Amino acid sequence: MRKLLFGVALAVPALVGLGTSAYAPKAEAAPAQSCEWDYYADATYSEMVGNATQTCSGRTYLTGIRTPYSQLVICFPC
Repeated sequence: MRKLLFGVALAVPALVGLGTSAYAPKAEAAPAQSCEWDYYADATYSEMVGNATQTCSGRTYLTGIRTPYSQLVICFPC
């Protein structure tokens, strides 16, 4: 009976550890550079309607709206 209790006492933490490691989120690398884009209303690129910045931490900040008509403004290394 003691061996059974000892085995259960060792098995429970091991199973909990395996269960949590199986569902751990995958790590993503931070971008190598920070960039800024301007977004325009149409293919004439005459009316800017939005701006986006991706920071070195990987966050993206958007003001206005994102459209298919974009121009890269600047990038610099992180």
